[in-house]
Amino acid sequence: MWTRWRAGMAAALASACLACAATEAGSDMLSATELAWLRAAAPVLAFARAEALPLRVVLQPQDTLGQTPMGMAFIEGRCVLVLSMRGNPEAQATLDRMPPGLRGPVVEAITAHELGHCWRHLGQTWGTLPTGMAELSGFSQVTAEQAALLQDMWRTRREEGFADLVGLAWTLQHHPQHYAAVHAWLAQERAEQPVDTGPHDTRVWIRLARDTTAFGHAGSVFDRVAALWQAGLVAGF
Repeated sequence: MWTRWRAGMAAALASACLACAATEAGSDMLSATELAWLRAAAPVLAFARAEALPLRVVLQPQDTLGQTPMGMAFIEGRCVLVLSMRGNPEAQATLDRMPPGLRGPVVEAITAHELGHCWRHLGQTWGTLPTGMAELSGFSQVTAEQAALLQDMWRTRREEGFADLVGLAWTLQHHPQHYAAVHAWLAQERAEQPVDTGPHDTRVWIRLARDTTAFGHAGSVFDRVAALWQAGLVAGF
């Protein structure tokens, strides 16, 4: 349970994150949707600041129709959490799809997912496999260009799987009472995939994460998903 000092620290850091986001967005007022996302994400942003991760929050001021509401970029050694919510109905639609009473835990899981991408980039491990594992090769009946596209797609898929696990590990650590509901929400979001093993087909990791004992119990939230992520890599192809 958090003490009052820790709660106060989180509130101060969250306010700083909101001020930072407002500055990055320009002088325009934040919309209700942007405020809802930022306030719900505040505990994860506070964690990032406490860990001294080089993270900026940027609100795109122009219309961003069709873009993911929250995404992570990596620019000049810094992680940039990009909110694309103006002129983008999906930002509010995503909030509306969240079960009543679960907005906070779900947005935290989404934000922690993006922080998982940040952590992999900072460690210069994005796109790499654990020691002892090798990229698939020797594709038959495809061109060299198609083989390269497949490898890129599967590389992205692996990273999305890692990030989904980080989001779930965060939920298990901070909202254990809501873990089953957040896991069910994520499973539903990932249920229908246009292409099996496509870039966002993380179903194998989500299935493995149904059993919470599969997560590690030591280290950071990122460390705790390592074994489970590797198990998904083995089972995923």
